[in-house]
Amino acid sequence: MSDKIQVAVVGAGPAGSTAAEVAARLGAEVMLIDAKAEIGTPVQCGGFLPEAHELRALLPKAMLPAALADVPARYVLHRTKIQRLYSPSGSCKEFAVDGRVIDRRAFDRHLAHLAARAGARICPATRARAGLESIELSGHLRGAIRPEVIIAADGPHSGFSRLMGNSVGERGICLEYEMVDVDIDSSAAEMYFGTRYAPGGYAWIIPLGPDSANVGIGVRASYLGREKLPQILDRFIWDHPIAGEKLKRGEVLAVMRGTVPAGGMPESIRQGNVLLAGDSAGQVLATSGGGIPLAMVAGRVAGETAAGFLQGRASLEEYELNIEREFGEELGRSVHIRKLVDLAMKSDRMMDAIFAALLPEHMKMIMRAQLPDALCRVRDLMQGSRLR
Repeated sequence: MSDKIQVAVVGAGPAGSTAAEVAARLGAEVMLIDAKAEIGTPVQCGGFLPEAHELRALLPKAMLPAALADVPARYVLHRTKIQRLYSPSGSCKEFAVDGRVIDRRAFDRHLAHLAARAGARICPATRARAGLESIELSGHLRGAIRPEVIIAADGPHSGFSRLMGNSVGERGICLEYEMVDVDIDSSAAEMYFGTRYAPGGYAWIIPLGPDSANVGIGVRASYLGREKLPQILDRFIWDHPIAGEKLKRGEVLAVMRGTVPAGGMPESIRQGNVLLAGDSAGQVLATSGGGIPLAMVAGRVAGETAAGFLQGRASLEEYELNIEREFGEELGRSVHIRKLVDLAMKSDRMMDAIFAALLPEHMKMIMRAQLPDALCRVRDLMQGSRLR
């Protein structure tokens, strides 16, 4: 088995499946390994994905994989036209954003199917014990493999990243309900801020249709205190003066949990023959928690790099350079913006001040990891008032 496997991809999420598909399509012998018995389950994501033209504005230097730019209609549950943000006091700013709400379970299986069609061997229900040269497999498939390249797309708790010596970065923890019989604006994806309902993060309502939605919160553990996520999410649903009117008569059909990196990429995303991609590499926009676009671009770059290395026309060191070129600037800015507003996250009064000072177009820039001058001015004013 080890003689045949040139590329082992660990994790069949958007990053891993894209990497496996690209590497296999370029001629590599690929094994795609996933610990889950059913790829795509459990779902750990709200499923919001901007349309292709929005993604090109978000990541202008990145080459989008076809599976990201053109998601088949059967995997799109709903489309939205507006992004609406609510301050702690209830004022709102909104701007146009064309979005798709995708069926993550079906979409992840679709990406794994594309990898299989390209020639990758799919290995579900198989655990991979991290090694920098070899991988110990257990579960459905057992044994040891020594691939020439390892693409570790094994999520925010990546064993490969720990083995490479990376420290655990800032993380957000998320809890989400799928709800029905809710009274929502189905054209708008909504974000709610405030220390009572989403400390150190935000709550969201992502429509799945005219009367159904994914409703959740994502917060950072350092802001959480002694409360548990279910308490905070239930308070948002029942007590929030705006969201509560839309949600409190709804019923919960499903509960989803997850962890999201919020601190950008670690010190090393490549060591020896191991490439980190997706959540394992912290490739998530810190301003929104959106990870699918960066994960799939990174998967494409990892797959191309691995195949080029095997064919003698590229070095694995090029992976880091290509990642930096395609979206490093945007990812770095998103972390910088998150740090700018960290002070305000601890004070509803400061968050309200930011909302009052920023125009809707400024809000849209921030969601695209662009830094408006107005945000820097507000930050300077807040720091000045704090010093006094």
